[in-house]
Amino acid sequence: MGGLNAIKILLVTGTLAEPHLRQILEENPSTHEFDILALPLAVAAFLHPKYVATQIKLRGPLEKYNFILLPGMVSGDTNIVTKSTGIPTFKGTRHTADLPLLFDILFQAEERLSTTHPADLVLAEELRKKALRDFAKGEKLLKGKMPEGYLKLGRGSNSLVIGPRLPMRIIAEITDAPLRSDDELIRLARHFVASGANIIDIGMVAESPDPEAAQRIVKLMRKQLPVFVSIDSMDAKEIEAGIEGGAQLVLSLDQDNMMDIDKKNRKRAIFTVIPAVQHGSEIPRPIEERVQLLIDNLSNARSLGYKKLIADPLCDPLINPGLTRALQAYAKFGKQQPNVPMLMGVGNVTELLDADSPGVNALLAGMATELGVSVLLTTEVSPKTKGAVWETHRAAQMMHLARRRRASPKDFGIDLLLLKPKRFPERPFEAIPDIDYPTVNVSQETTSIRLDRAGFFTFHVDRKRYLIIARHYPTETREAPTIELEGTTAQQLINAILTRELVTQFEHAAYIGRELTRAELALVTGRPYIQEAPLFGK
Repeated sequence: MGGLNAIKILLVTGTLAEPHLRQILEENPSTHEFDILALPLAVAAFLHPKYVATQIKLRGPLEKYNFILLPGMVSGDTNIVTKSTGIPTFKGTRHTADLPLLFDILFQAEERLSTTHPADLVLAEELRKKALRDFAKGEKLLKGKMPEGYLKLGRGSNSLVIGPRLPMRIIAEITDAPLRSDDELIRLARHFVASGANIIDIGMVAESPDPEAAQRIVKLMRKQLPVFVSIDSMDAKEIEAGIEGGAQLVLSLDQDNMMDIDKKNRKRAIFTVIPAVQHGSEIPRPIEERVQLLIDNLSNARSLGYKKLIADPLCDPLINPGLTRALQAYAKFGKQQPNVPMLMGVGNVTELLDADSPGVNALLAGMATELGVSVLLTTEVSPKTKGAVWETHRAAQMMHLARRRRASPKDFGIDLLLLKPKRFPERPFEAIPDIDYPTVNVSQETTSIRLDRAGFFTFHVDRKRYLIIARHYPTETREAPTIELEGTTAQQLINAILTRELVTQFEHAAYIGRELTRAELALVTGRPYIQEAPLFGK
């Protein structure tokens, strides 16, 4: 199968898929030669390899084919066909529209395709693993002494290096930390770490300094989790208390509070510096003034004995005061001070924008990469930004790979396509030709559900454990459930309900299936789930 000559492939399908398969081949020319064999079964997924093996040998000589592709949806192992015909046989893609994904790898079909798994899943996993390998290589770019422009948190093998050629590091802020219980602090921190955060930021309450809380919470984080911790405050006493508790990073120093930090603490952590005076209350809006104040503040900090510094030109929200102005400040500062790592607070944008956050975070991470930013700061305060830490982490991975490969951030095997697909395998609906059958529009029909003698269910979403819950009650009194079922998919719970014979009516079974599907969608998308309420729309 080697060489660069075209190879010949037999595509086996069902009668319903044949026209669409021919259309896909016409619209996506290839150097390879394809023949299509439509076996007399309507649905391609029902073409079990045993059936194909018996049918295919009746269709003429097969020696001219390099290999055979069956639909990716078929069950079983295609080796059955290989043994019967002598021609290597593999599973193709699950959806006909994805077939062009295979065109570039057909010369290595025996090494890269599977007899048991659909080709698109195999290739997607290959791409994902390659992306993660490349990402891991990026972590090993630096060896030995830190060059200028790089900083290190911690020591030894557990250290974290921050710098321009490395993946952007993710800081996740726990806002108003002193107002939260220890259990909630630990839960949020674990969630952020699992989402990809490198550093947990302890956000203090503005204008209500509490040094004791700062030290206690930082100690709590360091004890409970193997993670780097930062203290987020403009108050010098809170900053010093955080450092005493073990904070390795401080957000932030301005023209005034840098004077108030004890000299012994100025070398014990990495400090971010912002273009502000009077404890962050005055920030210049003109780009030139903002950048110059930041440069001056950095210079003053160095003269006061601060050794490890990160610049934060400050990422402003859209429109008021304006994101593009802030980005210009990042660009100007990066050009004038290329050896100073920069931090960008992308949460300032996502929290103050009523739009779905995945695409916003992807775009912000891409712009940050172009600007040379080394650290991204985000949080998950409002419901619309739940998941923002993971989104920012994934976006940072994508942009790092794009920079390494000098490519656009696409086709890496990792993405932020949560609702809209990259490809659209759905086929356009068409009426069945040459058959007369009734068509009834039932959109105005209504029905009611009688109480099932087996009882009824309430459905819930447990987001802390990422589970769908089905509680079964024997009567309308809801005094106590007879059983509570939990699972991660609607299908799991439907199977459990049917196995336990907890439903006896068709209409009740249909209702259960609909509600569990909506609950699963709510769990996956982050939409709120309320039983019998619309999942989308106003």
